[in-house]
Amino acid sequence: MDTQPLVSICVPAYNSAEFILKTIQSILNQTYTNLEVVITDDCSKDSTSQIINSFEDDRIKYFQNTENLGVEKNWNKTLRLSQGKYCKVMGADDIMYPTFIEEQVKILEDAQYANVVLVTSHKHVIDQNDTLIITRKFPGKGRIEGIKAVKMSLVRGANVIGEPVAGLFRKDVLEKSGLYSGENLYMIDLDQWSRILKFGDLYVIDSVLYAFRISSTSISSSLGFAQVGLFNAFVDKLYSDKTFRINRFEMIIAKSMALAMGFARNIVYLIYFRKSRVA
Repeated sequence: MDTQPLVSICVPAYNSAEFILKTIQSILNQTYTNLEVVITDDCSKDSTSQIINSFEDDRIKYFQNTENLGVEKNWNKTLRLSQGKYCKVMGADDIMYPTFIEEQVKILEDAQYANVVLVTSHKHVIDQNDTLIITRKFPGKGRIEGIKAVKMSLVRGANVIGEPVAGLFRKDVLEKSGLYSGENLYMIDLDQWSRILKFGDLYVIDSVLYAFRISSTSISSSLGFAQVGLFNAFVDKLYSDKTFRINRFEMIIAKSMALAMGFARNIVYLIYFRKSRVA
């Protein structure tokens, strides 16, 4: 419909041949149709470009970098090239279920949610074979005050708002919040959410609407306990930002939970990926 606002799905890619076919298909299969798919290929050395070029859909806008930009610059390039009213950055291996964008836009277009700047949902965590590992739910639903939503992540020692694919946000908010920062790559998504949520509220759709993929070669699984230190550095950063009103008790809880989550996460990786290799 012509009345649908344009939504930009930004897909930074690098050596993404293994999964990008399914990722693009999940975007093109959305019930919401007024989309542009902005893909920036950061000098892939595999068949990423051939797979992308196999699609015949004028909503796909494919850009091949002339030099490798790295995560921060490549992610931000997709946003700079986007023209939608609403934007989402999506990993080149993640999956959106068919009604995801439709349901997110419905919230952002609703006048009663004019102060909502970011919409997310619950998720499936899947492996390289699309096998469901776990269903993860945000500890709440509906509209949640932005600063409160960030603190809910901190005191749980994990990014419960979700990875980049989770969030659909208002493009004009980026003028105030700024683009992605590569200062702490492990926390690049929650850092971005924290800056966006300074300017409005979060809305959590009470449904599982996307799948986030992990594998033995993913950043999360390869970092091990280094994740705890990176999370704690982010806690310190937000503690020093008076906007978030984090007290010392909350800081201690956040770091304690980060350690507990680090143990739990690494046990899961150890058991699951060992089992996968045996299978």
